[in-house]
Amino acid sequence: MLAAFGACGTGASSGMSGSGGASGGVGGTIGSGGVLGTGGIAGIGGVGTGGAGGSAGGSGGTVASGGVVGSGGMVSTGWVGTGGVAGTGDWAEWPMPNSQVDVSAGAPNLESYTDNGDGTVTDNVTGLMWQQTVPTGNYTWSQAVAYCPKLTLAGHNDWRLPSRIELVSIVDFGVTSGATINATYFPSTPASGFWSSSPLAGSSSDAWGVGFDFGGTYNRGVSVYYFFVRCVR
Repeated sequence: MLAAFGACGTGASSGMSGSGGASGGVGGTIGSGGVLGTGGIAGIGGVGTGGAGGSAGGSGGTVASGGVVGSGGMVSTGWVGTGGVAGTGDWAEWPMPNSQVDVSAGAPNLESYTDNGDGTVTDNVTGLMWQQTVPTGNYTWSQAVAYCPKLTLAGHNDWRLPSRIELVSIVDFGVTSGATINATYFPSTPASGFWSSSPLAGSSSDAWGVGFDFGGTYNRGVSVYYFFVRCVR
């Protein structure tokens, strides 16, 4: 999942080093609140108890209870920790649609779509408008990038190939068979790979695709692989 990391949490205003300071702390080099102690720059809602400094001697070690960094840390039970920017939750809390399965488990932003009746679907969470029916055939990446700006659909001619995260936003991880997408609004979607507009960082020969057979992302050669296309605006 994606997350927006915050700079500080609950104890941010208490000082530079917090209880335990830079060299005291519980059990070693870093204070009990992670990098700079309980009341430090990160505080309980920042890096967390036994957080990044845990391996140097902080209580709880590098990975404490509930997350990658520590309890209340960057990932933990809240992406930024209790009192942090993103609040509490095990999912990204910017407007990313989630399936009914995940929402029932506590995720925010239940997916919601509007069939515009003109070959387009509007995502009510992200505000993006999608091409409803996938064009026939597969495309190389350069062909896919060129296809969308030439599309005129529902009176719009500002279509483009979606970025990787935009394409992931319409993956429905609650689907257990067929294409991992809401089939009511996106019928006949192939359970296959789709190109995104996102190139692989540092490479001119690879770009990212999203597999609607299992919802994963992967990078492939732009002139070697042929994937499906769905445009967005």
